[in-house]
Amino acid sequence: MGIVNITPDSFSDGGCFLSPQAAITQAMKLIEDGADSIDLGAESARPGARPISCDLEWQRLAPVIAALRPRLPQHCRLSIDTTKPELMRRALGEGVTIINNTRGLVDPASLQAIAAYPAVSYIAMHCHGNPTTMQVKPLHGEQAIGTVEEFFTRSTLTLQQAGFREAAIFMDPGIGFGKTDQANLRLMAHTPQFAQRYQLVLGVSRKSWLGRLLELPAAELRDAPSKIAEFTLGLAGAKIIRTHEVRSLARLRQVYTKAEA
Repeated sequence: MGIVNITPDSFSDGGCFLSPQAAITQAMKLIEDGADSIDLGAESARPGARPISCDLEWQRLAPVIAALRPRLPQHCRLSIDTTKPELMRRALGEGVTIINNTRGLVDPASLQAIAAYPAVSYIAMHCHGNPTTMQVKPLHGEQAIGTVEEFFTRSTLTLQQAGFREAAIFMDPGIGFGKTDQANLRLMAHTPQFAQRYQLVLGVSRKSWLGRLLELPAAELRDAPSKIAEFTLGLAGAKIIRTHEVRSLARLRQVYTKAEA
């Protein structure tokens, strides 16, 4: 899943793809590089980010969705990274088929309305608090494992009750969202156990905690360690890997596929 941030303030590439044409160009590049889906986000979810209005978020998203939809290859799906039910419904009406909610769930009535779209998939990500508070008192080690496990169980049941098919439900532990660096590593190590019960989505690309651990302050310098982590998580059972740089991961997948043949 290739990430396109249509924002001025995202941690890795804020402002690079804020214009519709820049976002469209980046999305097409990621598809050419091997992306199976494109995740469009118009509101930053980084620690400390301030919320924006529904109108502004849609103003950023709408022209990109409209331009990409007729150009997508048959195998490629379009995802929207948003927390707002109104935008979820708008985007589904415009051809988006994946909802990626970094705050987990929305209200039951909205979930039922979203589940009514036959092709939709829903990603519920665990976030401890919100962008302005998540790193004030982050979750630690085993505390994070238990909290995320409870969130996965509860969210899966809620989505099933709303009408989502099992194959359409995905869970994301929210690496870097309100967890200590140690907790992020513990959650990643727990991927095989989570993957036995849930369809997992993982996003570790260019994260700041990788920079702290490896003394890589610039986000773009974290691509190499990100690929190692992403490939390992895929082998451990993750179904979707969200990443800013697709080509290297796609090549690793090709090597692995040929080795398995």
